[in-house]
Amino acid sequence: MRGFQLDWRWVALIIFIALLANGRSLPWPVTALALGGGGVYLLVMSWRSAGLGGRGGGGGRGRVTYWRGQRIEMPGTPRRRPAAWSELAPAVVYALIGLALLFGAISIVLNQVLLPGVV
Repeated sequence: MRGFQLDWRWVALIIFIALLANGRSLPWPVTALALGGGGVYLLVMSWRSAGLGGRGGGGGRGRVTYWRGQRIEMPGTPRRRPAAWSELAPAVVYALIGLALLFGAISIVLNQVLLPGVV
């Protein structure tokens, strides 16, 4: 297998689904941490896909290359905001799912802190 590459996001998704499938038998902090971590990750992905920050959004940073011992700085691509709804739709979907997961984690934590022992 010459061109085989393992994407860590698929492994993380499988672990996330396994944690949620066994949520009843796991301690509540593990379930809350899985939901919160997934929610934060999706909110970061939303932020980046909207072109507001992070890597991959252009960012204006240049690329540095070296040729014959000299440093050459190439100008970066200008940061561009989404112009149409179709460009902004993935960011909105990421944000909504991320917020739902984050609110689920907060709900679990508040339920265990405010109502301990109640199932």
